[in-house]
Amino acid sequence: MTDIVFDPRKVFHYGYVVPNMDRALRTWTRQGAVIVVPPSVDPIQNVSCALLVYLDSVPIELVAPLPEGPNPVASRLSKGGGLDHVCLFSDDLDGDLEKLAAEGGIQLVAPCFGAVFKRRLAFVATRAGLIVEMMTRAMVDGAGPDPLLSFLGRADFRQPPVDVQPS
Repeated sequence: MTDIVFDPRKVFHYGYVVPNMDRALRTWTRQGAVIVVPPSVDPIQNVSCALLVYLDSVPIELVAPLPEGPNPVASRLSKGGGLDHVCLFSDDLDGDLEKLAAEGGIQLVAPCFGAVFKRRLAFVATRAGLIVEMMTRAMVDGAGPDPLLSFLGRADFRQPPVDVQPS
């Protein structure tokens, strides 16, 4: 059996699709979530996104469609919304996308600029049906102030991966 390595520094957030950002923010904050990045528009995806931390442990990205035009969350909303994707940090976006493609992953969104977090990102559907957003850990040069600076500064991204030995 191979060793299982879990690197908590790679998991950035879980994406949760909602029909209305304002209503969702009220609900999540009443349940104890703290807003880390307030709602911002991503004009490329035609959505509004906000980053929350739930129960002091789980980063959640709320994603809501903008009122006009096509968006990538319409099909998820037609099924009621909810948990949509996992976002992993990448230090080599192109290399990580090649690995996912070699494993049968299908690219849903080609690498592009993510306006809300000011990083490059891409979306892939795995053969198992998981939607994975890969996002560069480093911000795009010249994109302005880093919206994740205070969040990433609080998290312990220096800890080594946890190596789980089989029992």
